[in-house]
Amino acid sequence: MYSTRSSSANHHHYDGVAPPRPCAHLSDYRERHGLKGFRVLARCLRIRPPGRASIRRDPREVPRCESCGVDAGRLFACLICATVSCWRPPDSWHACAHAQARPGHEIAVDVDRAELFCCACRDQVFDRDFDTTVVLAQKAAMELPKPLTNGTWPSERAMSLRKRQKVADYRPWAPDLKERALMGRGSVPLSGRNGGPWGLRGLNNLGNTCFMNSVLQALLHTPPLRNYFLSDRHNQHACLRKAAPRLCLACDLDSIFSAVFSGNQTPYSPAKFLY
Repeated sequence: MYSTRSSSANHHHYDGVAPPRPCAHLSDYRERHGLKGFRVLARCLRIRPPGRASIRRDPREVPRCESCGVDAGRLFACLICATVSCWRPPDSWHACAHAQARPGHEIAVDVDRAELFCCACRDQVFDRDFDTTVVLAQKAAMELPKPLTNGTWPSERAMSLRKRQKVADYRPWAPDLKERALMGRGSVPLSGRNGGPWGLRGLNNLGNTCFMNSVLQALLHTPPLRNYFLSDRHNQHACLRKAAPRLCLACDLDSIFSAVFSGNQTPYSPAKFLY
């Protein structure tokens, strides 16, 4: 992958690490057009939940490759002439063919992801100014108020109060004297096994679930989340959704926290997280 940076930083390194080799075609595009093309492109950005950027178009319009008419796979719009071409290696390379036939038309944008792509280098490229524009658009979209159920919009004060309530919803559990006495009478201290730390338990791979397992391990050792479930803030046996047909993610999390911090160090199978 290639990148370009602003001219004031072209010859500097960050933290002693050399910057990636810039894409000559993107550098040439910037020299000839500056930021004008990026500004026009910024007005075409559309942010979809949950913050994913794409290129805005008429809802009735289906983008298609102008060479073969395909509307599937990755489609790129040329930054110079807006020609839409497909990129489906190894079957179709119309984006590359467009760049080869028209010199100076190498840089395009993914219409579904709003990412820059060099059709000559056949690789994604990065530009600090363009990426900053996308990030600012995503940030602005995330801060927009959401309509209420009755179709009206919340006031600024109501939105501010809602944000404060979200921050204040979770409070770490601190047992009072009565709760401490109850724990002293009804608790059995867990004995460590081989001197290992609590929560050190492997997860079985259930078939291409290594990424899911790594995410679960990160969640299991996130202190606020760990303290929440180990403090019995959500008990799967007392959950009101237990009698309902709907599934409860919090119950499944309570189950895996109980299993991982039980002292048993045999690998655990998180099968409930496959549905």
